[in-house]
Amino acid sequence: MSSGTELLLQELGMFARAAKTVHLPIIFTDAKSPGDPVVFVNDAFVALTGLGREAILDQPLDTLLGEVTDLTSLSAIRRQMLVEESGAWEMPCRRTDGTAFTAAIFFSPVEDDNAIVRRHFFVIVELGGQVEWLLEQRNAMHALYAQAPGFISTSTGPEHRFSFANASYKRFVARDDLIGKPVAEALPEMVDQGFLKVLDEVYHTGKPYTGTGMPMGIVIPETGEIEMRYCDFVYQPVRDASGKITGLFCEGYDVTEQRETADRLSMLQAQMIHLSRVNAMGTMATTLAHELNQPLAAIGNYATGLARMAEAGPIDRENLGLALRGIQEATQRAGDIIQNLRDLTRRRGPERTSFDLGDAVSECIRLVQATVPPSIIITTEIAPDTRLAADRVQIQQVIINLLRNACDAVMATPVKNVTVSTRTVDANLVVCICDSGAGVPVEVAERIFSWSESSKEGGMGLGLSICRTIIEAHHGRIWLEDSGTGGSEFCFSMPMQEGLLPTKGRHHR
Repeated sequence: MSSGTELLLQELGMFARAAKTVHLPIIFTDAKSPGDPVVFVNDAFVALTGLGREAILDQPLDTLLGEVTDLTSLSAIRRQMLVEESGAWEMPCRRTDGTAFTAAIFFSPVEDDNAIVRRHFFVIVELGGQVEWLLEQRNAMHALYAQAPGFISTSTGPEHRFSFANASYKRFVARDDLIGKPVAEALPEMVDQGFLKVLDEVYHTGKPYTGTGMPMGIVIPETGEIEMRYCDFVYQPVRDASGKITGLFCEGYDVTEQRETADRLSMLQAQMIHLSRVNAMGTMATTLAHELNQPLAAIGNYATGLARMAEAGPIDRENLGLALRGIQEATQRAGDIIQNLRDLTRRRGPERTSFDLGDAVSECIRLVQATVPPSIIITTEIAPDTRLAADRVQIQQVIINLLRNACDAVMATPVKNVTVSTRTVDANLVVCICDSGAGVPVEVAERIFSWSESSKEGGMGLGLSICRTIIEAHHGRIWLEDSGTGGSEFCFSMPMQEGLLPTKGRHHR
């Protein structure tokens, strides 16, 4: 047994085991290798052609079929393979002993879960004069289809009367009594959902129809309730020897589980972002105390000063105005701090607006610095009026996370510098957070943006993974720059609304 045959048997499982034993000549080829080499042949094919397995396996398809049929038939098969669509032909064939026979050859491409054609599937049915033999061959084909992993059905006539439906199809539509019934009678819900119109169009025009992730409401007979399911499928016309369309062939897969899994992952992703945001805010409780102390202390000082001036006698109008304006500004500052916390912890959808990046970064730095030693110096190199069109709160979440990591990295080093800088590359704004720490080990850097168990006490291991999720949701990317001089430099780029080249700016101590 060749390695290609072993791989095919693993891929197709029960379907391949059925193909080995069924009395129907079958071959599979490797559609991704030059020449379509044969990777599977069953005993029925060897018996029909008289060819030995060594003369079949790993041979190019043209070489094999050239031994079985004529060049005209081989060209027709090749043309059908180029368009990757199922087909059937009646053609003259021969055995190795020279005897001739007429056969119907059926071809179908075999796709993987990503809709990429990996194999080519061929069945040869010898057309004899005995009805019993034809019935045996048809029943063998139905037996093979019945065990196929995807759902398969065939229908005849303009009413689309079911002539075959395998177990997978019956499970998908939640019906057993299909054969002999028109689609409109057996599955009336398909009429209201527009599928009957699609069947009519394929039958009358001969153009195949492909659906991907199509929603289908299935009525459950036991309860009468409608259950939403999703499927990938193709409708193909079936023609007789004269080319007239006599029915339809349906093949597809139930992708409901994959769709529901994707929906659950999307919901989980939103929950993870929210939990990460709340977790970050929880660790910043001291930040709030630190931030609110300044405006509250200012309000108290102004109020005390006014009380003393009142006790001393008439209050100078100019001093009174200065004190009241100071109280007003301090009150506004306290309100802004509280509102910023509410924005950062509130669950909501993305709100893309144009904002000043320098102001947003300054807010992040004030929040982070309240929780780190004053010896850590954070410097910004952001040009004035650098604007970004994005969700301000989510971008601030990314910057806060990277700043906190940078501050942790320099905590035990003699030089405790962190720099936030920007530069423009084409139509993108690149934001970098660089630190003077010990750097990131190579083995850690390779998986740093994937979820892993956090080494920090109380950490969730989600920080950089969430950063990547947020940046990629904004059509940007995030990476760890190789500075070559020690320390770490995390960068992310995003489409920019406005931007200037970076210049030396503010220093925060």
